[in-house]
Amino acid sequence: MASSAGDSSTAEWQVPLNGSPCWIEIPGRDLEKQKAFYAAIFPLWDWRAANPETDDDDTVRRYSFADHNGLSGGIVKVSDNSPCTAQLPGSGMTVYYMVDSLDETKQRVQENGGMTVIDRTAEGAFGWYMNFHDPEGNRFACYEIQHGQKGRGDP
Repeated sequence: MASSAGDSSTAEWQVPLNGSPCWIEIPGRDLEKQKAFYAAIFPLWDWRAANPETDDDDTVRRYSFADHNGLSGGIVKVSDNSPCTAQLPGSGMTVYYMVDSLDETKQRVQENGGMTVIDRTAEGAFGWYMNFHDPEGNRFACYEIQHGQKGRGDP
C-alpha cells in the first residue's frame, strides 16, 4: 500500500497476521448517510480518502481504527435493488465493537436512525453486549467490559 507523508494512518498500516481480520465491509446504498451514522456512533474511526489505485469516491468510504493493527474497513456501495440482510444463519457474521458505555451507544444509534436488535445482555461477570441495525439494516454489535476487568494491553 502506498503512503504519503501527510497520511499517518496509511504510513502506519501493516499487513495483518495470517488468519487475522483485515477488512470490515459495511454495505450501503447511501454512502454519506452510512458514514454519518457510523461517525456519530464511533467518533474515533479515522475516515480516509478512497485509494485511487483500487476504488473511487462513488463506491467506498474507507475507515480505520485508532488502534487498528492492520484492520480497516469501508462502507461499500450496493445497488438499490440489493436485498437487505436480516442476519439470519448463513447471511454473514456479526462484528462486535468495544465501547465505553452501551447505554450511550444505544442512545446514539437510535438518535442516528439505527435500532436495537438485542438489548443489553450479560456475558457472565465479564461484561455486556447489544446488537443493532444501522439505518440500512446491517447488523453490528457492541461490547462493554465490566469495570475492573482487564482488556487487551491492560497491565
